[in-house]
Amino acid sequence: MTTRIAAMTQLETSASAIGDRLRVIDDYQTHHRLREATGRKRAEDLNERVLLWSLGQTAVILILGVAQVFLLRSFFTDKRSAY
Repeated sequence: MTTRIAAMTQLETSASAIGDRLRVIDDYQTHHRLREATGRKRAEDLNERVLLWSLGQTAVILILGVAQVFLLRSFFTDKRSAY
């Protein structure tokens, strides 16, 4: 009878140790999920800022290109005076 009590105690001890380890693993997972969510939010914000900056740069390049075309055209237009 004492061996069975000792076996149950050993079984209970193992179950308790497994439960403790599972709680530690759960804490690690929660911690890493929070860090992943924070990093993901930061990456998405950075991606949005890069997109807006790129759109702004594209608009500037297009505007400057159109302005250069009009400026070059003005050099070659026939400007006759009306006298």
